[in-house]
Amino acid sequence: MTRTPHFFKVKSRIGLTSPPIRNRELNNGVEDAPDFLLTKDLLENFNNPEIDNFIFSNPEDITDNYWPIVAKESKNLKNLINQKIKPNEIQIVIGGDNTVTLPSLEAVVERVSNAEQVGYIQFDSHGEMHQSKTSLSGNFHGMYMRPFFDKFDIPEIDDLVLEKLKTSQILTIGDILFDGEKTEEEQFYQQNKIRNINVSEFDKDKENVLSEINHFLKSYQHIHINFDIDVFHRSVSSATGLPEDGRWFKEQIFTILDLIANHKSISLDLVEINPKKEGAEKTIKLAQDILLKLIN
Repeated sequence: MTRTPHFFKVKSRIGLTSPPIRNRELNNGVEDAPDFLLTKDLLENFNNPEIDNFIFSNPEDITDNYWPIVAKESKNLKNLINQKIKPNEIQIVIGGDNTVTLPSLEAVVERVSNAEQVGYIQFDSHGEMHQSKTSLSGNFHGMYMRPFFDKFDIPEIDDLVLEKLKTSQILTIGDILFDGEKTEEEQFYQQNKIRNINVSEFDKDKENVLSEINHFLKSYQHIHINFDIDVFHRSVSSATGLPEDGRWFKEQIFTILDLIANHKSISLDLVEINPKKEGAEKTIKLAQDILLKLIN
């Protein structure tokens, strides 16, 4: 199935106000990933791709009113996506940090007539479901999904999500590393029985896991994929925020992407690639292969 992609190149690290947990440095440079990924050679693989650009403010330039600015700019990106996207195009948002997923998914939910027909698949080594008051780092890039499934404790952000999703609509793939033991985020996962597939389960029971994923795909009219490159083992993808957290290898992930690529209606966020870090060339090539796998 050949799809016509509409790329939204989003420069963003607005969700990184402090170094990630277990890290001494900010992930500066992640905002430049769209320019490195969408090369002329890559774009020649697609049929008449469209490209639009969006720039979030850098966090160090925001002296006050941080949350209202995040909310305003997120809404602006959502509106841009839905103003530009055409019915025959596939929405592809290239970040930047994971902040881009909130407006990207909200744009999808707004376009689909029934929010219950949107399935969400998250490839990630982290939960991304913190409340702001319980986050150890205070970084929004680890909170952006909570407003879709619960009342978020920052009103300006909570108001962005006009229609909540059920926790049964999310499937997470990755060896999720929660920030500490029995955190509020981990309890939210457990209490709401959010399904996570880790690499050990995949290797041990591959046939049944793929069957479960296929059933999830068939249950929804539209599938939105949030792909954080840090889901991969650092030997595969080192140019990201926390490369030491990933556990998956390319063959395992791409087996799952083969299933997703056959769905009739998908959209994608591809995030957390840092072209300034060691191993950037290999990580960028991997991200480009993900795009080729899902779109062509």
